[in-house]
Amino acid sequence: MSRGARSGPGTDRALRQAVGERAFWALWLAYLCTPLAVFPITTHQVAFAIDRGFAPLLAAWVFGTAGLMSIVGRVTFGLAADRFGGPLAATVSYGCTASGALALLALEADPRGGWLGVYAVLFGLGFGARGPIITAMASDLFGGRRFGVIYGALSVGNGLGGAIGPWFGGVVHDVMGSYQLVFLTSVVFCALGSTCFWLARRRAP
Repeated sequence: MSRGARSGPGTDRALRQAVGERAFWALWLAYLCTPLAVFPITTHQVAFAIDRGFAPLLAAWVFGTAGLMSIVGRVTFGLAADRFGGPLAATVSYGCTASGALALLALEADPRGGWLGVYAVLFGLGFGARGPIITAMASDLFGGRRFGVIYGALSVGNGLGGAIGPWFGGVVHDVMGSYQLVFLTSVVFCALGSTCFWLARRRAP
């Protein structure tokens, strides 16, 4: 396997060539780690808040706010990726996601509504921010007539993570009676996903 992408943007490479490069698998793993960091929380966030004693309407309002912040985050981190590079923008967005998860972990010990607000803002900013960055980096690395099939293969990682994530969150809660492990695992996958972005970046010749 090569140490990174060997040719410039626009090179017409087949899938079998792309999968021989480290950048492909780094982006594939980034696509896997992202939903594993996000979906175990988003799927169970309302149930968690209600379990902690918050009114269902308040929980729904807070998490609706997270959805609005996602719009802001996608635009902001997209602009940041154009200016400062995809790996740095993705890392900061993962930092927002991890901080939101830690806010919910803090809520386990300190049941004040302010932690829900912190979660809604930070987790919301990071939600959905990595997808456009991965697409842009993949296009730069593997752009060409075969990009569709290459990007489809990359998206398999996202599909697997999206399938496993919600199930994982539910199993952990059923077995342990708490989402603490889910929140901590989210932080770990944020760190792993960020590392993958840096491994995927184009190296200077």
